[in-house]
Amino acid sequence: MTPAVAELAVLTHRPRLRAPATDRLPLERRLGLTVPASFKELAETFGPGEFSQYLFLSGPDDERTAHSLARASAPWYSPAAADLLRPYPPPGEPGDPVPWGGTCHGDTFFWLPAPTDPDTWPALALSETADWRRFDLTVPEFVLEVIRPGGTVDPFAVGDLVPPSFLPAVP
Repeated sequence: MTPAVAELAVLTHRPRLRAPATDRLPLERRLGLTVPASFKELAETFGPGEFSQYLFLSGPDDERTAHSLARASAPWYSPAAADLLRPYPPPGEPGDPVPWGGTCHGDTFFWLPAPTDPDTWPALALSETADWRRFDLTVPEFVLEVIRPGGTVDPFAVGDLVPPSFLPAVP
């Protein structure tokens, strides 16, 4: 287990609890990208759900499931989303941002794919006010910085306001 996923499990009091194995292949085929292994580990450890009553994490399962990454990301692959994604490439173009989660405030989190190892892709955050921020962190590292006290991903860090927790999504 990566250090970030292990620390998330301890902070949220969910050690050794694992969700069913996920099938990320439909999502990878749809996006034409490999899902980062660190995200797969996070999804298999927790499943889709909500961290600290704030950050929603989708799962890489088939789009028929209610909390799938494919279903949650569908609106971002429309022509209307191109304006919101600027300065990044529009949907369908090489290097276009890939959404993986969001917040109850309307922020959306993305990977910024590159031809390098997917586990080196930075996390992007599009705030509810349409401001972009880049964080050179994996998804588990980013989630950890959001929910732990003293988190460093301002303005998204809530660990000093809300105790770290995880609530699985209802199927």
